[in-house]
Amino acid sequence: MRNSKISVVIPFYNEEDELDKLLFNIRKFENKSNQVSEYLFIDDCSKDNSLKILKNFKKKQKILLSKKIIIIKNKVNLGWAKTLKKGYKKSKSELTLFIPGDGEADLNQFLRKFDPEFDVIIFQRKDMRSRPLLRKIISKLYKYLICKIFFIKVLDLNGLIMIKTKKINKLKLFSNSFFISAEIILKSHLLKLNIDRDKNFKLLIKNKYKSSSLNLKQLFLTLFDFIKMILFCLNIFFKTFIK
Repeated sequence: MRNSKISVVIPFYNEEDELDKLLFNIRKFENKSNQVSEYLFIDDCSKDNSLKILKNFKKKQKILLSKKIIIIKNKVNLGWAKTLKKGYKKSKSELTLFIPGDGEADLNQFLRKFDPEFDVIIFQRKDMRSRPLLRKIISKLYKYLICKIFFIKVLDLNGLIMIKTKKINKLKLFSNSFFISAEIILKSHLLKLNIDRDKNFKLLIKNKYKSSSLNLKQLFLTLFDFIKMILFCLNIFFKTFIK
């Protein structure tokens, strides 16, 4: 397996209670691996001390790690999806992985062995005991319904995704909601990209659990993106089978 460099995109908003754990795990990972070439932290206009915590951490690190930590601050609050797409555009490595800024994902758990020949690697959540019961029920219903509607084998649509950076533009991502992860997976199947869906990771427990995905605005945006995905699929169908 050849050594492929990775850009890690980390959007965050008001994560002062969780960043210390995330940063500790990144430093621990860096002591054992040189796979990551850059950590793109994107602050989506946090109103707490998140940015201060991150800047202080960067100053205290050795030069090698400090240079890898790139801090980007949005001028206005863009939301998760638009911030992630911004990170994709900034990525300079062969592979791009996104992880949330809430500390639930630890690189030391899953980013050790993988086949860089895959276009897309999906890291599914194998343990969600840290999540509230309602959130777990909604997540299971969501992945089951979406996968059945779009005729793919049921899998976690809100895990972590690593993708070859050069393939991102081919997906032409349009989602502006948390549906963006599902869009990446669904379009990867439609475009017949080489997908590894056998990787997983365990969610870490947050210090303070909060969710920005379960509100009326996000539900509306998700529904809108879902409809756009259906139209995208219908367009492919008509172009392929009706001439």
